[in-house]
Amino acid sequence: MKKYRHKTTFSSFLSAYRGIRLAAKSQKNLRTGLLIAGFVLTSGILLKFTVVEMALITLSIGFVLFAELTNTVTEFVVDTYFRTKYSEIAKMSKDVAAGSVLLAIFISGIIGAILFLPKIIALIM
Repeated sequence: MKKYRHKTTFSSFLSAYRGIRLAAKSQKNLRTGLLIAGFVLTSGILLKFTVVEMALITLSIGFVLFAELTNTVTEFVVDTYFRTKYSEIAKMSKDVAAGSVLLAIFISGIIGAILFLPKIIALIM
């Protein structure tokens, strides 16, 4: 599809930036995820996480944000295709995409608990 081909690497990055900005503007859950990510990263710094622990937290955050962006794409495409008519396959597609976000959040929550709980317990003791 030459019609949508980028002429330069910079224009590719510009399109990617616009896509992330669009998703952040239109999706409340993505904005919430970004806010939580900032809190988690700040907490990791304050609790003096090691480089490896910060890398794991960063990967977990990236995992959730990637799932959110993929869910947003699914919603945009399905909504565009089906418009106002109801479709069971559209509902299933959106449910599966939302399920991927839930799974990413659950796994990231487990990783967060493994990393944060010992630090918080040590702080309290």
